[in-house]
Amino acid sequence: MMKWIGKRYRCLISAALVIVLAVSFQVTGYAEPVSGPGANITSGNSDSTNNVTIYVSKRTKMLSLKQNGVLIAEYPVSLGASSAEGNKKVEGDMRTPSGEFYVCTRNDKSIAYLALGLSYPGIKDAERGYADGIITEAQRDEIIKANLAGQQPPWDTPLGGAIEIHGCRVPDGTTHGCVAVDNSNMDVLWSYCNLGVPVTIGP
Repeated sequence: MMKWIGKRYRCLISAALVIVLAVSFQVTGYAEPVSGPGANITSGNSDSTNNVTIYVSKRTKMLSLKQNGVLIAEYPVSLGASSAEGNKKVEGDMRTPSGEFYVCTRNDKSIAYLALGLSYPGIKDAERGYADGIITEAQRDEIIKANLAGQQPPWDTPLGGAIEIHGCRVPDGTTHGCVAVDNSNMDVLWSYCNLGVPVTIGP
């Protein structure tokens, strides 16, 4: 009986230690789940995003990181190989999309160092894709629903997806559509960007 109690006591101690360690080392690589500039942005999630914004210029191939409207840093980027031909339309067209997006995923195990997933396809992309016969009505509705909820939209439709800001930039290189930065700069973006941070990709 005493042997059984001793064994049970040791198990409880071990479980307690596991919990303490898990709480002490909260290094998961994922920010608190907050909504992006979909439906919830109007209800005030600026505290969650710390008033951080990102703008990517396709013309200058520069990324601007701001907080409270103040420029924090500017970094050179590599874009999709065919981005000069226009906006992204379908999977595999090698173009970086233009528009207003938000950070919808954070991946600290990316093959490209660290990655902030963007909410492409957006609502306008979904409406265009449906009007052009590229996606179904159900796919359009799922994309719109996810965007309004500030969640990750479907990345497996003919419109493409998995557009990310990630590391492993090659100087004067190109991507399949993502926005690539140097790893040291990606460290800074990672530290500033929670889920929901608005990202605009424009001229």
